[in-house]
Amino acid sequence: MVKKIKNKEEAIAKKASPKKATPKKAAAKKSATKKTSVKQKKSYEGDAQFLASIQPYTLKKNEKYMNAKQRGHFLSILTSWQSQLQFEQEKTADKIQDNVSNFPDEADRATHEEEFTLELRTRERERRLLSKITKSIEELNDNDYGRCASCDIEIGIRRLEARPTATRCIDCKTIEEIHERQKYG
Repeated sequence: MVKKIKNKEEAIAKKASPKKATPKKAAAKKSATKKTSVKQKKSYEGDAQFLASIQPYTLKKNEKYMNAKQRGHFLSILTSWQSQLQFEQEKTADKIQDNVSNFPDEADRATHEEEFTLELRTRERERRLLSKITKSIEELNDNDYGRCASCDIEIGIRRLEARPTATRCIDCKTIEEIHERQKYG
């Protein structure tokens, strides 16, 4: 009889162990699907990542500076950057309107207000950047884009790809920064 009980216990243990393994696999599958859904919700993550994602323009020999193809390349860069920044602005505006700041704990309230302040500061920088982008698009439409505001020479395709809102060539910008350091320390 003792052997039968042991065999029954072993049989129950064998039956129970596969059942336990199956839910673990299912739980692992559920967490994997959650991770992929989070990855799909990625949106605009900042200027540096956007600028790094720009496909470089392939220059051809004897190609005229700021021809129609180059203007189209920079117009697509500027408009996509502008639309992404506007999307973030709208998202922040919705977040402000939906904001529920009824925190019983002072530390929680302070943390929330600090995060909110940082978000607003970021959006203010992006608002100023949006005005620069709009100005660059206007210059592009007026055929003034890509020329230095100080010395009126070509800024350069690679510099414009690195900073599409640049208004000065690298030499004039360097001199301007030196003057600012001397003036403001």
